[in-house]
Amino acid sequence: MRFDEREELVQEEFDRQAERWVRRALSAEERAMLERMVQAAEVSSSDRVLDVACGTGLVSFALAPSVAEVVGVDISGGMLAKARQVRHQRGVRNVHFVLAEAEHLPAPDESFDAVVCRFGIHHFVQPDVQVREMARVLKKEGRLVIVDTISSEDPQEAQLHNALERLRDPTHVRMLALSELTELVARTGLRVRDARVYPQERDYDQWMEVINEPIRTENLKVVMAALARAGVGAGLKLRLQDGRLWVTHSIALVKAVK
Repeated sequence: MRFDEREELVQEEFDRQAERWVRRALSAEERAMLERMVQAAEVSSSDRVLDVACGTGLVSFALAPSVAEVVGVDISGGMLAKARQVRHQRGVRNVHFVLAEAEHLPAPDESFDAVVCRFGIHHFVQPDVQVREMARVLKKEGRLVIVDTISSEDPQEAQLHNALERLRDPTHVRMLALSELTELVARTGLRVRDARVYPQERDYDQWMEVINEPIRTENLKVVMAALARAGVGAGLKLRLQDGRLWVTHSIALVKAVK
């Protein structure tokens, strides 16, 4: 498989992060969101599920006990290698991982009962392309569940927030506002059934734990601390408390049906 320059950047960055992603412990908020994703997918024991931008397989493994098969696709070979390692360690037999682009899903039309995507949308240059692909492979009455970080509805605040995220992670393209994300899904012809937003609070060092790039993270901390002192929330509710820099992300869960 040949990748363009943008895809190679994504591959390199997530290959580098793979070990830290598979080793990090989930926070209580992350575990709760994972449970919400599984519940929203409304899966049964006969279902086939596609996990788009699956990374190290977190959502795939959460779904596996409740379904017939999960197929996880990702552009990062490093992430998939870790996912397969976890699959072997756990003895999971109904999860399969495939190196593939989300804009060209390796599946026929209407071949999955549910499609899930966790924190993939903000990495896509043209997310409408990937979401159309997700809709294409869904069976009639199939469920699409997207979880992603979203931006403020205020354009200026969203622009600043996205700029900070790109300094942290060069694979970041743009977080959508909730209204944009739901409209994007609706344009595929799917029926949006639910859209909820949950706060995720953590300190700066927790947010940076998988990046492991001191020059990038230390310089960004200086910038964000200065914004916090100036009273600029930047869409993250930036604040300094007890000598620590805190951020709060807004995490959307959007469910749609074909």
